[in-house]
Amino acid sequence: MKIKCILIDDEPFALDILEDDLLDFDNIEVCEKFSSPVGVADYLKNEKVELIFSDIQMPEMLGTNFIRDLENPPLVIFTTAYHQYAVEGFELNAVDYLLKPIRKERLGAAIEKVVNLIKLKTAEPAPEEENHIVVTSEYKKVKLLFNEIIYIEGLKDYVKIYLESRVYPLLTRSNLKGMEKKLPDSKFVRIHNSFIVNSSKITGVNLSKLTLGAVEIPVGKKYIDSPQTRSLFS
Repeated sequence: MKIKCILIDDEPFALDILEDDLLDFDNIEVCEKFSSPVGVADYLKNEKVELIFSDIQMPEMLGTNFIRDLENPPLVIFTTAYHQYAVEGFELNAVDYLLKPIRKERLGAAIEKVVNLIKLKTAEPAPEEENHIVVTSEYKKVKLLFNEIIYIEGLKDYVKIYLESRVYPLLTRSNLKGMEKKLPDSKFVRIHNSFIVNSSKITGVNLSKLTLGAVEIPVGKKYIDSPQTRSLFS
């Protein structure tokens, strides 16, 4: 990715050296150079810039004061010959603080920090894992957390959902195959033509039945050799 940046320094020679050094970095694009912070704020209103390299000790304004006055500053790397502004620079959340003369490897390390920060900002958040299903029961939508479902029993066009929070099962219009598609394989196992169980609720197993607390559920012959069912016996 190309990182658009601008350079600010009141010394033309320092600007040229920094620009020349940045040419060696394929991911950096120098969009503009400024000999003073004056006018930079207006430029930033019209141009998209992701990074500023700014000197600090300048006649018109300190670079630190300029950054502090910006409403939404881009990422900043301070470049200066003076040690004493380091703390202030980092208080402004500068990515880095480079002392002149700037060594190429030190510049590379600062740019790598910028790259990593931009990647973090633009990365898509990992999708949250679903932890529930929504079913219709008694003409109402009901949200059921996976961890409160004990097992599900199929009854042709209906299913009974047995829950930890209810004495009686919840009845919803569906078939077991449709219900199976809504449930994650990592948590639920089809063990019979008529039953799906929450694997975390199983308290005992043998080749012909499972127990879930006080409830015993048969294991269907055609399900005994399925990888999911066999994992329950391991």
